[in-house]
Amino acid sequence: MMTKRKTVISLIVNLLIFIITVVVFISYFFVEPNILIKNGWESLKYFTTDSNILTAIASLIVAVFDIRILQKKADTLPKAVVLFKFIGTSCVTMTFGATILFLMPFYGTMVIGDTLFIVHVSTPLMALLSFILLETVCHIRIREMLLALLPMYGYGMLYFIMVRVIGEANGGWKDFYAYNRGGNYGLSWLLMGTGCMAAAILPCVLHNVVLKISHKKAEKTTSAALPNDSHE
Repeated sequence: MMTKRKTVISLIVNLLIFIITVVVFISYFFVEPNILIKNGWESLKYFTTDSNILTAIASLIVAVFDIRILQKKADTLPKAVVLFKFIGTSCVTMTFGATILFLMPFYGTMVIGDTLFIVHVSTPLMALLSFILLETVCHIRIREMLLALLPMYGYGMLYFIMVRVIGEANGGWKDFYAYNRGGNYGLSWLLMGTGCMAAAILPCVLHNVVLKISHKKAEKTTSAALPNDSHE
């Protein structure tokens, strides 16, 4: 079960993630957000936008169930909802990691300027922290952890096809993530593939650790509340 305090905080954080993401995405249709994104629909070809939208949808669903819990119509979050939030969280964790470790050395601080700070840093961290600290209601198994790799590797395959197979000259995409800079395409993909694994493992492990600690605390509290069975 989720405590009332955790549920209220979860509701606030997840609603914020959803609202902020929607506002940022809508803003793409009215202003030119940066040198890479020229209009709203074009932003959907970027993993940053896709991962944030996925997480926003998952966060909205979590918020709906938080309300149900507060209304005593449910005791906890369903496992499917937690897994959905986990998948979204892993994707934005990848976004955050790739921004800090890969994009910033190439593009500089522009990748964390203005609204990009929100989608590259703040909402990913909000999603990660809420999943680790607040939505700890069930254990994530290894085979369930692999679900988080599907959207990340799926996007990677699409990017490869659009950039390498089709190519910008034939209507594909520009290599805006600079994976082929210096001709090191293979190395870049190896690093990104490893990064995807790390982005799935990190939230999963931390979530499970906090869940285990919470269970131990609950057991101690229950034991302390039980009457002493000693006999004279």
